[in-house]
Amino acid sequence: MINTLTFPQEIIDSIQERIEVLERCLNNANPQDEAVADMIELSNSRQVSLSQLTEELKQFREKFLRSMKLCEIFIEKGTQGQVVPLAFVRYNFLQKEIVEEYWDFFIRVFNIESIKKQTIERIDLYQLTKNEHEFGNDKNVEKYVLYILLETQKHLLQTLIKASLRVNALTQEEINAFNLGDITPQESEAMLISLASTKKWDYVYRKLA
Repeated sequence: MINTLTFPQEIIDSIQERIEVLERCLNNANPQDEAVADMIELSNSRQVSLSQLTEELKQFREKFLRSMKLCEIFIEKGTQGQVVPLAFVRYNFLQKEIVEEYWDFFIRVFNIESIKKQTIERIDLYQLTKNEHEFGNDKNVEKYVLYILLETQKHLLQTLIKASLRVNALTQEEINAFNLGDITPQESEAMLISLASTKKWDYVYRKLA
């Protein structure tokens, strides 16, 4: 289950290279360069300065790298037979924030095929987690932890599906074919962080009853 969470190293390197290209564009005053012109157009359309875009891009990079670090922690612990739900929760919500709050850079760094691939992989992971939660196939992960993982994934999954539809990476018919059912989150980010960090299992048991 955990191996589908992160990008291969070559993809991470490619993403960082694209971010660096955008950074160079924002520091290059030559409007004849196509990529630079794109940044100038973005600046004008949003009515913000290039320096503000530079700061946003810096935040985008920092959040992306932080999310990859959290993912590494979750995977490393998972290979040791431990599940760290707090790392998983924070990782998912950072990814969600990257898509929603930094869309202008997200769409320039992640191409349409990459967005489609991410969405489908997340759908597969969600369905696997849901199956384990309902039928208890994974004896190494307790049901209340699976509940946290499942509810957390709903937040990011909704965001990725909207992103895929927005850029025509997937059609509504293709999304419907996955038979996801209701993926409306029942828990807020704050509650999931609380559950994952303080082990309020009585609350989870009541939800599962």
